[in-house]
Amino acid sequence: MGTPISEEDFLARVRNFRESAFHLETRESYALGYEREDLRRFLDGEPQDPADIDWWRPWLERVVAWREQGKHVSRVRVVDEPLTDYQRWMLWADPWHDAAGEDIRYIPRSVAVNIGLIRGYDWWLLDNRSVIIMRFTEAGEIDRKELIEEPGTVTRFQAWRDLAIRNASPAAQVAAA
Repeated sequence: MGTPISEEDFLARVRNFRESAFHLETRESYALGYEREDLRRFLDGEPQDPADIDWWRPWLERVVAWREQGKHVSRVRVVDEPLTDYQRWMLWADPWHDAAGEDIRYIPRSVAVNIGLIRGYDWWLLDNRSVIIMRFTEAGEIDRKELIEEPGTVTRFQAWRDLAIRNASPAAQVAAA
């Protein structure tokens, strides 16, 4: 679908967006090695604040810096009913993201499927100019990333972002339910 990009190119593009970054997350869970121990702690009832975790803290600090620069970071998470353990962990951590300035919303998987939002991959929309498709293995490990900059295709992703946001609920509302 898109042009393969390296992890370094991906990180540079996400870190250097100019105005807005939107991320759609569609998986039930992710198998990212650096998260494993912190997810286990959460499931054992001994979670550590994201701001105190070496791999998580830099993201929160970047979001604060972007907000101070007038940039907007948001995401919609497609979730199961009931939530998976991984999704519960992410919902638990959302107050730290919110405090940093990231707008996170949730949409039930059944709704996402019914409105045609699920495409079989996660993606980032950066500055309404480029899309990065994130493909995963069945186990939830990152397989590859692909860049799309063709304006017509980017416009479709803008419409999907808007559809996701319109049909999603803010994290605080989901957590209170």
